[in-house]
Parts: sequence; C-alpha cells; structure tokens
Amino acid sequence: MGITKDGIKGEKMLFTLLRKWGFSFFQPDAMGLKDNESYLFEAKHQERFVAPPFDGHGLPRWQVKARMDFEKRTGIKSVLVIFDKETDEIFYQSLARLEEGRHYDTYGKKPRRIYPLTSFKKVL
Repeated sequence: MGITKDGIKGEKMLFTLLRKWGFSFFQPDAMGLKDNESYLFEAKHQERFVAPPFDGHGLPRWQVKARMDFEKRTGIKSVLVIFDKETDEIFYQSLARLEEGRHYDTYGKKPRRIYPLTSFKKVL
C-alpha cells in the first residue's frame, strides 16, 4: 500500500475512533499561525457560481456551520480561500466577514452557501 493510501486508511481509522469516543469533528484543509494568532483554512478549487443573483463562490452549508461553531468556541478564525478554476484568480476572506454580508443559499442534492465576489479579497 502506498503512502497516500496508508494515510487515508489511517485517517478513516482515526475518524472511526473519534466517533466511538463521542467527538464531533471536521477536517480543516490547513491550520496556521501568524503574528501569534491561529487560523483555520478551508480551500476550494472550483468554478464560480454565476448570477443570478450574483457571481460568487462558496462552500457547503454544513461546512459554514461547522467552521463558524468552531470559531465561536475556540476563537480560531476561519478563512475561506478560493482557487477559481476558470480564471486562476485566488480569492480569500474571513468566513465570519462573509457571513456578515450578502449570501445566497442553494438547495438540492448538494446545498451551498454562495458569497458575492465583491465580498472577497483577491490575491494579486
């Protein structure tokens, strides 16, 4: 078994154990520390959502809830980073700031919360 397969197997085993122990958990894409402040990062490599009601990017609503609950409990800021598949642009913003502003919820098989492009900062 290769390193990647072993790593995935180990993660699955850990998740099973954590559930057995009664933990609620999620898997962030990265954790970081800068200027003595901790951050949780959620990264998406995706196509943009096209208007109406606006052009934007987002993530599954359950991820918004899990990360915002985590931030409220721990004080660790959650940051959404988007790698736009079509334009190669990189957008980022604090999830709390995104939640304070305008957003649009989709429904169906994979419900998502979409934020307008204007709510993000752009890496230049």
